[in-house]
Formats: sequence, structure tokens, C-alpha cells
Amino acid sequence: MPWEKSYAEAEVLEAAMRAFWEKGYQGTSMADLVEVTGLNRGSLYAGFGNKRELFLRALQHYDQSYRVGFLTQLRKDREPKDAIIATFDAIAQGDTTMPGGCLMVNSAMELAPHDDEIAHVIEQSMGEVEAFFADCLAQCEDRVRSPAEISETAKVLQGLMVGLLVMTRANRESPSIGAILSQVRSLIG
Repeated sequence: MPWEKSYAEAEVLEAAMRAFWEKGYQGTSMADLVEVTGLNRGSLYAGFGNKRELFLRALQHYDQSYRVGFLTQLRKDREPKDAIIATFDAIAQGDTTMPGGCLMVNSAMELAPHDDEIAHVIEQSMGEVEAFFADCLAQCEDRVRSPAEISETAKVLQGLMVGLLVMTRANRESPSIGAILSQVRSLIG
């Protein structure tokens, strides 16, 4: 008799994602994944292959659920310059109900140097954030920028965002946070 899944895949990916986000890939054991998902090992392996494959799916789930949804909503609700500022303000304020930092950035530091497929997923996600910044900058009507300046500024904003994500994970009270926010405002001013 063939195996049939009897769980909501999105719920399993959300639970696994949170475990990886909190403990990192190396720090999350299969026992942890069994506990947080409520599935037994056999069901996890049958449905997702192995820990690495489950991680990749959870990372993609994170990207679609958090990054894409968050940036889409900002662009919908705000003017371009305000969308950029709101991105940084949201990171600085953080959500204390969520694990620290950004799963993409955390995974970039932990896994990307050793895993080309994970590095590709992260690079693609980060590229889309950079494109979000570039699109917002191109639409700012208060300042005319050349395509080269837009591209360069978007890259700098991306770097500042990654730095802010790392800083807020390490110390939510770091004085560097205010300096980064100030720099963002002056860059897009």
C-alpha cells in the first residue's frame, strides 16, 4: 500500500523553519524536527527526503512567506522612500516572538560557503531584496538618480540591511543600530 501524507505541508515547513531559524542547521537535530513538526521520522523522510532537503524547503518557505510577503506589503502600503525606511525600521524594532535575525542571513553565514545550492537560494533572495531597493529608488520623485547610482545605492542598502540583521541578532540594544538607520536615511534623502 503506497504511503499517503496526512499532514498540512505548510504547517510542517513553518515548524521546521522556526526550528532551523532558532537553532541553525547544524544545531537542529532530526529529534528536534520530529518534536516540532509532530511527525515521526519515517513520515519526515518519506515526505521531505532528508534533513538537508527539509531545510531547503523550509528556507524557500521562509523566503516566500516572510521576505516576499513583507516587501510586497510595504510597496503596496507606502511611498517608495518610506518603504525603504520601513524595511529598516522593522528590522531594528524586531519581532520578539520570532527567532533572531533573518534565516537567509543566518544560513548565509552558516551554510552558504559549504553548499552551492543553498548559496544559490540565498543569493537569489538577496538579489530580489536589492532589486526591491533599486525599484523604490528609481521611483523616488524627489531626487533624480542615474541607473548606475540607483544600482550602487541599492547594493549599499543591501549591505546595510545585512549588517543590521546581524547586529539585531547579536544585540538588540547595539548603538550601531541607530547609526545604520541614520545612514540609510541620509543615503536615500
